[in-house]
Amino acid sequence: MKLALLMGNRFNAWHLQGFRMLRNAPRITAFRAESQIQAHFSERGDGTEGFATERIYFDTQAGNPLIRAKNVLLERYFDRAPRVLPFSERLRGFDLIHSWELFTDWSAEAAAAHERYGTPLVVTVWDLIPFNMEQTAERRAIKQRVTAVANRFIVYTERSRMALELEGIAPGRISLIPPGVDTDLFSPGQHNRSDGEFEILFVGWLVPRKGIDFLLLAVHQLLSDPKLRDRRIRLRIVGSGAGRDRVERLIARLGLQDACIFNGAAPYDRMPDIFRNADAFVLPSIATDEWQEQFGMALIEAMACGKPAVATLSGALEEIAGDAALLCQPNDFLALYRSLRTLILDPARAAALGAAARERVVKRFDLRGHARALSDVYDALVP
Repeated sequence: MKLALLMGNRFNAWHLQGFRMLRNAPRITAFRAESQIQAHFSERGDGTEGFATERIYFDTQAGNPLIRAKNVLLERYFDRAPRVLPFSERLRGFDLIHSWELFTDWSAEAAAAHERYGTPLVVTVWDLIPFNMEQTAERRAIKQRVTAVANRFIVYTERSRMALELEGIAPGRISLIPPGVDTDLFSPGQHNRSDGEFEILFVGWLVPRKGIDFLLLAVHQLLSDPKLRDRRIRLRIVGSGAGRDRVERLIARLGLQDACIFNGAAPYDRMPDIFRNADAFVLPSIATDEWQEQFGMALIEAMACGKPAVATLSGALEEIAGDAALLCQPNDFLALYRSLRTLILDPARAAALGAAARERVVKRFDLRGHARALSDVYDALVP
């Protein structure tokens, strides 16, 4: 089977790991666009090694040079989003097309290829906010077209499934297949540290919606807590992208320079050791009008490594973590502080949470189960 994989500018190692385990090893071609977001993912390894790749272009990168220059200026000064140039004709000859999200340009091209060539179309939907991304008539039209023609929708959470049903998609067209983590690679192990510090780990983009600003406020409270005066507490930040200047300014203003370590982006194969070396993991995502945490892959990777975790009640995080992590309100640095304080002062509870976290991931989020379920969907569409 020839599979066209359309993720636009979202190719990364943990998105793609399950595709390497698909039944009957389909021939996969990744259609990818270069952008600042893709560059961020590529710093960790984009995961496309061994796959054929096809380049797709934004209208700021190719085509008529005068129009391209105009679009660059509109993007830079007038907040215009770049658009992908049409490429649906390049999808001819594939047995199956798998795209991402209802509103994206690559899903619009996938729908066009489906209509033109009759190629079965699968669309993965991360979004969990009903009627989201409909601010413009053009995006609404893309969503309506993709919703009408796709053969199957794959969601990763119950919230995403419910959002699709609210938007009028019949339950029989939706498959809930949670992402998986390699539980052999991401597994408990010994610290490689002997510094006596309590290390809190943050992994993610440095954009405000990931909540790192609130986490820094919480760390400041921990360092000011009289009961923790004799504890050495450190925050390790693994991530990159836009926002580092803002984060560093806040660190300086709070006087946290000696308590924070920036790792930058780390290669994916180094992440298990980074998780193992932490004492606690935090995913402090906040909610915005257009976005809530859609899954939190770093959360289940940390949990697979047996780490006690703190996560906020943003989007699907409660569904993912269950009772195997401490959950607190988003946008609330005091709630983060209190949860982390609990883990520092109660090692027995932290250890119990870490064990429960590992058990939950093995039971619910193993990569092999994800690959089997995805293979079943493909086989039903392409016998």
